[in-house]
Amino acid sequence: MGGVISEDERKSMLRAHSIGPKMIRYLEDIGIERLADLEGADPHQIAMRIDILVGRKHMNSLGVAALRNLIELANTKA
Repeated sequence: MGGVISEDERKSMLRAHSIGPKMIRYLEDIGIERLADLEGADPHQIAMRIDILVGRKHMNSLGVAALRNLIELANTKA
């Protein structure tokens, strides 16, 4: 499981408000490799996948908001 996010994709993702290197690692670990993988995604579903990955409730409302920002960026780039 898990993917590898290219440096260019990483730079694009980091432009979203509240997205940092740790969130990028979580996304890699759940198999997200490109910003386009998030087009039309549900931030709560992505947060749930991260919670499952870490084995506990980890993503709070700020994390979900950060994912929402990233998904909005993905949708605008589509």
